Amino acid sequence: MALPRFLVDPLDEKGIIQLGEAEAHHGVKVLRLSVGDPCVVFDGRGYQAHGKVDSIGKKSMGVTYNSREFEPRDHDGKLHFAIALPKGDRQRNVIEKLVELGVDRLTPIDTHRSVSKLDSDAIERLRRYGIEACKQSHRNRLMQIDPCCSWKNWIQQIQTQSDWCGWVLHPAKSLESIDAPSLATTNIADPFGFLACDSSSSMNAPKEASLVGNSLVFAIGPEGGFTSQEILQAVDSGLKVLDLGDRILRVETAVSVAAVLGSLKLSESRSDGSTGSA
Repeated sequence: MALPRFLVDPLDEKGIIQLGEAEAHHGVKVLRLSVGDPCVVFDGRGYQAHGKVDSIGKKSMGVTYNSREFEPRDHDGKLHFAIALPKGDRQRNVIEKLVELGVDRLTPIDTHRSVSKLDSDAIERLRRYGIEACKQSHRNRLMQIDPCCSWKNWIQQIQTQSDWCGWVLHPAKSLESIDAPSLATTNIADPFGFLACDSSSSMNAPKEASLVGNSLVFAIGPEGGFTSQEILQAVDSGLKVLDLGDRILRVETAVSVAAVLGSLKLSESRSDGSTGSA
């Protein structure tokens, strides 16, 4: 049985730490832990420590541990998703999949066909989902969740970053009706083509550059998809088109497929001589 896990801040190299009120309540009232019970504490920045319950109060719980270790279990900041999130409980499902598959950063985006408007309270709720998913999946570095951003502003922001490889998920067949010179020269790949492509040719970077040391960015639209104008903005900004097949996938499914593809590509780059966390 997996040990209970608690988020703490900060996590020193060794010592005794008092859990925050919410984490202590979960340990004492929900899990009903006793003094001496083993557990794991992690700081959300990549460090974890195996320890045991040292003290229990009505609203407090202390944990003692002898050493910490750096085990982030993510992709070291290299896997970034921009998503037009669905409504309701499906948002939790999306967050869980992203965290479990090691995605490092999520930017919720507001597109023309978006159905969810995410204010600051909604973003905080997503971050709580992220913490819960970290506990469940034994991930030790929290996924960064940005404030919601308009599609146009996100495109502008991504262009200011260096060393990134960007893909917008969109059915290739729907591009046939768009008359634009930029689409004639853009790279359109299916999953097998994405995995087989020469990393250096798909970078927003010098041709001799490799995927090692660069970030992978995936943009996923709402259920109704991106508009033609949004696709052109993506292509003109340097993103390539990734077609996941003839069937139309729900956002949660597309997220999972893209995250697995990104993980495989980043793992491939590490096996070619880079180091990193996954």
